[in-house]
Formats: sequence, structure tokens, C-alpha cells
Amino acid sequence: MSRELRRLVKDCARLRFGLDVGKQARQILIRRVHKGDVKYARKLTNSRTVIVLDYEGGEIAFLYSSASKEIISFLAPDAPEAADWRRSLSAPPAHFRQDGARR
Repeated sequence: MSRELRRLVKDCARLRFGLDVGKQARQILIRRVHKGDVKYARKLTNSRTVIVLDYEGGEIAFLYSSASKEIISFLAPDAPEAADWRRSLSAPPAHFRQDGARR
């Protein structure tokens, strides 16, 4: 990914979501993805994945490209790409019944 494209992603994150994601923060996020330290990951295409992870006392969602090994775009908390993640937070585990007994 070119330097200009990285700057554009950084500027969009700051303007749209108030996130200050400089080079060091971006590298930390990417390292965490490589280590598997994520709360949620869902492939959108062969090379693009929605990632949600804990960041600075909250959660952060972004699109990650496995082809370029870069963050493509940061996502809003209510982004449709992370809708499955939000639904999974409110649903009870599938292997428990209403009374708490295992199925």
C-alpha cells in the first residue's frame, strides 16, 4: 500500500471516527491480527476480512487486506460489515437452554 493511501486511511479514521491511528498504532493493530488477538473476524472476500478487537478501553473495527497486509479502512461502530458481531453479543450461547441447562 502506498504512503499516500496509508495517509488517506489515517485521515479518514481521524475525521470520521476521531481515531488517531498513526504508524505505530497501525503496526500494533496489524501485529495483533497476525497473532490472532482479535474478538471477531469474518472474511468478506478472499483477501478482505472484517476485524474487531479491543483497543484503548473500547472496541475498534476495520477491514484488513491479507493481500497487502494492511488496514484498508476503519469501520463505524454500527457498520453493516460488523452486524454479525453485534448480534452475537446479544444472543445467548446456542448450547444452553433458557433455564441454563445444557442441551
